[in-house]
Amino acid sequence: MKKRGGIGFRLFVFGVLFICSSSGFAYTLLDGNFELKGYVRNITAVRTENPHGGLGGDQFKSGDVELSKSFLQLEGTYTVSPNVKVYSRWRGDYDASFDIKGQDKFPPAVVDDQRLGNEFRELFVDIRQGPLFLRLGKQQVVWGESDGLRLADVINPLDFRWHYFLEDWQDIRQGLPMARAIYALTEKTDLEFVWAPVTFKPAKWAGVGTYWEFPGAGIGGIPEKKYDTNINNGSVGGKIKTTLGSGFDVSVYDYYHRFESPTAELTSAGLDFAHPFVNSIGGTFNTFFNPLKTVFRGEAVYNSNEPHNDFSKPDYISKKNTISFMLGADRPTYLPINSESSFLSAQVFYKKVLSPDATTIMFGDSAAPGKKDAQTMMSFAISTPYTYLIPNAVLTPSFFVFYDVIGSGWARPMVNLKYGDNLSVSLAYNKFWGHPDGRGYFDPFSDRSEAYVDVKYSFQ
Repeated sequence: MKKRGGIGFRLFVFGVLFICSSSGFAYTLLDGNFELKGYVRNITAVRTENPHGGLGGDQFKSGDVELSKSFLQLEGTYTVSPNVKVYSRWRGDYDASFDIKGQDKFPPAVVDDQRLGNEFRELFVDIRQGPLFLRLGKQQVVWGESDGLRLADVINPLDFRWHYFLEDWQDIRQGLPMARAIYALTEKTDLEFVWAPVTFKPAKWAGVGTYWEFPGAGIGGIPEKKYDTNINNGSVGGKIKTTLGSGFDVSVYDYYHRFESPTAELTSAGLDFAHPFVNSIGGTFNTFFNPLKTVFRGEAVYNSNEPHNDFSKPDYISKKNTISFMLGADRPTYLPINSESSFLSAQVFYKKVLSPDATTIMFGDSAAPGKKDAQTMMSFAISTPYTYLIPNAVLTPSFFVFYDVIGSGWARPMVNLKYGDNLSVSLAYNKFWGHPDGRGYFDPFSDRSEAYVDVKYSFQ
């Protein structure tokens, strides 16, 4: 471990020196056909309250550093010809919190799994030929319109290990080997096909003893189910997207896939975790309504045979059909707090289990199964940039809150300073709270509030 840690540290230092010695712009090589850009980043978080019987992270007390993760990311684009490009995105990372806390405080397998990272997150080739666009290789595919929760954006599983759902999706999505084809039927209508033919990746979960631990077995608290690499475990789907009138974007999709979140399953060999197949049929829309100067957006999805835990069943699994939707609105608005425009955003989420049993359990409601077959959540965000306080800098205070109407929530006040085009520094606080009887979507995290600083230097 010490040798690996030394290599990781030297790699990070090399990356810092390499980027900081640059002019802040992307590098171009091979007569301008190859472009290299990327960033160095560190996010350090401190627990702000003592544990009180939540899902995990009990060895971290108030004031302890529970995350100190440094990243070096490099993105390369090579233009082979006007119609062919090769793209790669590599990221290395080192979480110093394991050394600050002491590696002996964690199982060796968890340290090996989460302390150091080294991965090509995407590696694909783009081919354009007339109305046809092909992307082949390891990639991310984004279909959704929502912030904070995912409905349509289900193609790539997430990595919850180091900061659970608190990061931008692009930073925690897991790339998958896929074939993606988009065919322009008309100027306003595209037909898209996505196929992940030979593999399945579940969501990744934090290891035993870590701050975002979930109880269970294996490296991730909840172990990664291993499936054979063959065509029977692949995923496939399609989408048609069109623009109606002068700017009403709408899409309809169908995606057949394994459910990325694990469901406890009782087998002849004991307790296991399964990822049954689910068929997701849904749609999205996005439009600008000029009289209100507002962008309206939405998603809806029908999941067939979505797995839920039901410990009254022989195998602990109950497969239920569910419906979910999101309605959102975004608007720039002038407020008295600033002479410049503020940005306001609001969302409403709703999910319902169809034909529920009295013993069906929804996430966040494990203390009261059967008492709630639906979830309703709302979010609100405001950000206000100040460009005249500091020369060459933009100071942006923001506030984001997510609330489960049953009585739990997550709030994040933040201040971001962006200096020039390259340096970004954020100070933020994630506050969670739950319902007194232990229910609600955010209740499992009610004792894991944190304060953090996030520093990022980019060359692009």
